Amino acid sequence: MIHSLYQLINKGSFRTLSFILALGLTAVFFFNIDNFSTLLRNDSPWWILMIFWGLITVWIHGIGFEIKSVIWKLIFLPYIAYIIILISAIEHFYLRG
Repeated sequence: MIHSLYQLINKGSFRTLSFILALGLTAVFFFNIDNFSTLLRNDSPWWILMIFWGLITVWIHGIGFEIKSVIWKLIFLPYIAYIIILISAIEHFYLRG
């Protein structure tokens, strides 16, 4: 089931979306480091770890690494990372801005 779920998103357009999301969130983090870190200071450490996990996941998926093991496909499943990154972007730009 994990293989079929992963194959649905293992296409060029989703990899491009992952790469663009990874570039965007990384740019927000590096070019706005003072504001970004100040806003994250009030959040739960678990939420911050989830944001970084989502960022790492979309980088892995966007660059095009082929994951062979089922457990690693489950850990780095882009569906969950998309949701986390979109929630964090909405929270950063619209709810706190």
